[in-house]
Amino acid sequence: MMRSVLALVVFALACAVPAGAQTTGMGAMQYYVGTWSCLGGPAGSPASKATTTYTLDSGVMRQWVIVPPQGKMTKPYVISFAITFDAKKQHYVQTSLDSGAAWGVSFAKPWTGKTEQWTDQVTNDGKLGHGTLVRTSTNAYTYTGYSTLTSTKANFLVTCKRS
Repeated sequence: MMRSVLALVVFALACAVPAGAQTTGMGAMQYYVGTWSCLGGPAGSPASKATTTYTLDSGVMRQWVIVPPQGKMTKPYVISFAITFDAKKQHYVQTSLDSGAAWGVSFAKPWTGKTEQWTDQVTNDGKLGHGTLVRTSTNAYTYTGYSTLTSTKANFLVTCKRS
């Protein structure tokens, strides 16, 4: 009887924790839901403006990044992501596909604090890299990309603020 009551209390507490307060699983991704204004691009180049939108439904987060034509760009650049949590392997899995037919699969172990470490598992061009995403505040984050799995020199920088 005591175990049943304890199990019920644990279940009730788990259900009562707001999704954004969860530290693993897709609840940890609730932070991103909404629209963000971003500036970024290859390190050493002028930053491009982009809009990033995140939705979360049925355990899958979808992300769309739209970079309108600017500078020498003649067409918009669009990339979409799908992210979910693999509870069996205890990591996040992300797939991506862009308007130039580039694609990739990345993963991240659950994190503590505000820093996510993403690692490429496979890409269409065979070049595996990694990235660090830091939640700098409730309404801002940065992303730093690296061209190889072991590189310490950034090749892609982005800052985003909630719209």
